[in-house]
Amino acid sequence: MKVIDILLLPTSNFFRYCLTGFLYNYSVFFYNIVIPFLADDYGGSSLELAAMISIGTGCVSFFSPFSGKIADKTNPFIIMRLGILAFIIALFFPLFIKNKMWALYVSMIIYGIGGGFFWAVIVGSVGKEAPKGQENRRSAIFSVSWSIGKAFGYLFGGLLKGILGIKSFYIALACLITIEIIYPIRLPKEVRERLKSEKQEKEKKDNQHSTQLNDIHIEMNDSHIIDNSTTGRNENEIINKEELNFKKKDEKVRYKWEGGEYKNKTYIYIGYIFNFAIKGTNWVISSQYIKLVKDFDIKINLFGANPNEMFVGVFFFCLYLAQTTSLVLMALTTQWTYRRSVILLGFIVTVILYLVMALSNCNWLLCILSYIAGLSSGFANQTSVYYSLRASTNNKGLFVGLSEITSGSGMTILPLVAGLLAKAYNDNHVPLYINICVIIMCIIVFDIIYRLMYFINSRRNAKRLSREEQPTPLSTVTQPQKPNNTSDEADDIQIPVEMVPTPLVGEQDTSPSEISRDDNQSLDSQEKE
Repeated sequence: MKVIDILLLPTSNFFRYCLTGFLYNYSVFFYNIVIPFLADDYGGSSLELAAMISIGTGCVSFFSPFSGKIADKTNPFIIMRLGILAFIIALFFPLFIKNKMWALYVSMIIYGIGGGFFWAVIVGSVGKEAPKGQENRRSAIFSVSWSIGKAFGYLFGGLLKGILGIKSFYIALACLITIEIIYPIRLPKEVRERLKSEKQEKEKKDNQHSTQLNDIHIEMNDSHIIDNSTTGRNENEIINKEELNFKKKDEKVRYKWEGGEYKNKTYIYIGYIFNFAIKGTNWVISSQYIKLVKDFDIKINLFGANPNEMFVGVFFFCLYLAQTTSLVLMALTTQWTYRRSVILLGFIVTVILYLVMALSNCNWLLCILSYIAGLSSGFANQTSVYYSLRASTNNKGLFVGLSEITSGSGMTILPLVAGLLAKAYNDNHVPLYINICVIIMCIIVFDIIYRLMYFINSRRNAKRLSREEQPTPLSTVTQPQKPNNTSDEADDIQIPVEMVPTPLVGEQDTSPSEISRDDNQSLDSQEKE
């Protein structure tokens, strides 16, 4: 990289997207760890803590598709700033309305709406501005930036909440104001020119496609064309329509899936199950674990912070730092793809973490296990996204949407269920038991789906052509035209063989060629007589 490029790097849109992702996720997860701390301080139950987290996540998932559509029709840079503004307003409620649970609920709703208008826009902008061939690289770098922000948001949330109390939200507020200032205001010049040229090229291809001549050439003399006033339809148009039907049928030839394409048909659904289980259960402990930590009195004494809250911050810092490590490693290689054993290992490691969390108060052991389980968390996130992006072009948007819906539903439903049961049984261990049960059930479903989809896809693939086989081209026959009274010329019409009817057994063949032959023989016999 040239020196001038390094100096201009902070001014590039992509650098500012990465910095925005870091600052935003730092603020989000700082907020998402401090809000449960405040709710616990206000005397909130396990159900109330879970409800707050679920409401915020549900709003993000609900508004993301709408914000993406709105951004496509309007200015995405303004839409993103409106999302940041909503988050800023959300912070005002706990800052200025203290000791009120309803203020925390309202704050989470407004934050969720703002989050929905943030992620869909910035992810779309990163993908749109990436040069051809660098989409995966830029996506991986952007993912690492927001993942690091998530880890440090948890760490400093646990640290600063004990030192500064509710005033710690001013740090998140400063990060959001910084985003409003540094976020780009328009696409780079080279991207605008590229998009313009791509649009012009697409229009040019569409025009060429609409003016293409038909593959089957039909030569007819004007004297042989039946008058439209008599038939009401143009014979040339009829044959052209039939010809287009044959062309479409030929274009729909399906070849066998091979290699990764074949495996992806199964692993795309496995990725959804894996992501649902890991993300959903991680979100359960992010809202519920503070109560169990206080029951076990697990502490880390550091910088005068609240020892219990400091441990929670360090615990989740290790978890999401490992997630960042996982994202980096997965960006460097694809050796992890289509390996069922690696997914099973991720499930098992996560179950072990939840078992130890339910039984142990050893802070260093829990932090080590949280780091190992964090590798599984990053793997689950990237697995679902990767397999969805490997879907067919026509269905790629559908599968990416399904990936977001499954992870969002896990992060919304599972905390509510865990909080409800924890309150019903009055036991703070219940959320961890729920997590263990969810993981075990997902392992069972995972194995069933794996075997079922491989069976279905193998049957479907058997009906397809191999790459070496070629579809049989449409052959043609020549139909001589009857001479009329005004011309002795005969024109040939190219008609697909499939269009020539085959006579039934015992019937006379009345195909045009046979009729023409019979007429010629009768004329010859008359001349001889």
